[in-house]
Amino acid sequence: MRIIALILSVTFSASLFGQTNDSTAIFKEFNSFLLEEVVFGLVDYEKLKQNPEKLDRLISLIGTYNPGLYSQDHQTAFYINAYNILVIKQVADNYPVNSPMDIKGFFKVKTFNVAGEMLTLDGIEFTKLIGPTKDPRIHFALGCGARSCPFLYDNAFYPDKLQEQLQFRAELIIDRPNYVFVDEKKKTVVLNKIFDWYSDQFISNAGSLIKYVNRYRFYKVPEQYNLQFQEYDWTLNDR
Repeated sequence: MRIIALILSVTFSASLFGQTNDSTAIFKEFNSFLLEEVVFGLVDYEKLKQNPEKLDRLISLIGTYNPGLYSQDHQTAFYINAYNILVIKQVADNYPVNSPMDIKGFFKVKTFNVAGEMLTLDGIEFTKLIGPTKDPRIHFALGCGARSCPFLYDNAFYPDKLQEQLQFRAELIIDRPNYVFVDEKKKTVVLNKIFDWYSDQFISNAGSLIKYVNRYRFYKVPEQYNLQFQEYDWTLNDR
C-alpha cells in the first residue's frame, strides 16, 4: 500500500505542475509550433485565430509548468519561449490589427498565467529574464510582433543550447543592416531603437554601445563614429 501511495503522490505532483519526467517535453512542443507557424519571421495570425487549438494547448502548458525546478538556463529558455508564444497569442486573439501597439495594454497591462504567476509581457522580460541574468542578448531573442523587432525565431530556445543560441542571435541581428547600419562616408552607425531603449544595459555590459556591437560583428565599427537610432516600424509581422 505504501508503494501505491508513493506512486500516486509522485503522479499527482507531476500533474499538478504540468510536467513529465522529460524536462525537455515543453520545449519540443514550443519547437514544433514555431517550426510550423513562423516563416521568415512572419506569422499567419488569421490562420491561428481560426484554428487556435495548438496555440491554446501551449498557453495551458505555459501556465502549469514549473521552471523553478531547474537551472537558470532552463528557466531563461522557458521564459523566452513563453514570451514569444504569448505575443503570438495576444495578436491572434485581437486579429485583425495593423500593429501590436493597436492592442491596448499589450506590453504593460494584459496579464497571462505563466508558471502559476500572472505576468505581463514586460513582467516576463524584466523580472524573469533581464533581472536574473543581466544578459542584454535576450533582447535579440524576443519577438514583439512588429517588423522592427528582432525577427521571430522559427525554433525554440533549449536549456542545453541556450548560450549558443543567444550568441548566434546576437551575431545574426547585429550583422544585419536593418538593425545595425554603418555609413562609412558619414562616419555614423545607425542602430535599432532597442539599443536606445535599453542603452544602460548594453553600456553596463560592454562599456559603450559601439563596443557592445563590435563584440558580435565581424567588421568592427570605429569607436569614434557618431551614433544615430532608426525609426521603429511597429507594423505587424503578419504573413
